[in-house]
Amino acid sequence: MNEWLVRWTQRFSTRVLLGFLVSVLCLLLFAALAEDVLEQSRLVQVDMALANDLHQASDANTIQIYKIISLFGYQILFPACAVIALVLAVRRQWLYLTMWIVALAGGQILNLLLKTLFARPRPVFADPFALEVYYSFPSGHSMISLIAYGMLAYLIGLHVRNHYARILVVFIAALAIVLIGISRMALGVHYLSDVIGGFIAGGVWLATCITAVELRRQTTLPPGVSPL
Repeated sequence: MNEWLVRWTQRFSTRVLLGFLVSVLCLLLFAALAEDVLEQSRLVQVDMALANDLHQASDANTIQIYKIISLFGYQILFPACAVIALVLAVRRQWLYLTMWIVALAGGQILNLLLKTLFARPRPVFADPFALEVYYSFPSGHSMISLIAYGMLAYLIGLHVRNHYARILVVFIAALAIVLIGISRMALGVHYLSDVIGGFIAGGVWLATCITAVELRRQTTLPPGVSPL
């Protein structure tokens, strides 16, 4: 009994500590990036140069591909998230359902607050490929996709026991997130720092939500219980 308690405590402490450290690290990185954006540092010059290069290098076919990819960061993503929420509700996985809703809704609210706070104008082109009406920093598609796909990978990881399968899930999620970020830059609606800022801000919120769930899960569920 004592050995089991020690192992459980060690696992609990490691996961929670790791989540806390990731949250703090992402927060510090976001603060540094935000300072560069506000002070119009050399990063902003890189932003503008890259935005112009991408705009000039794109053609009609690649733009259509990027538009489809971009849909998976918002328009297709949210209906899919609603289906996942329904599945969790049907299975009465209330902890994970709550986590899912809080992560997505909280991430959306946080993104809007950050956009309003920084009020950074979007890239402007004479012949834009796409139009967006709100502020640019941080990228909402990048931030929400990291939260949603990251949280989904976490849920699947709790269910899948095979180590290589977990790696594959994380790889697919990461690939989708990166492609969505690239699509937003290629469409000319975000700068590079907007996308990076979205990833980092999403990392803060994702790590915070997962850490909170781990705190709750490991105090209420027996070891080995799957969410699905």
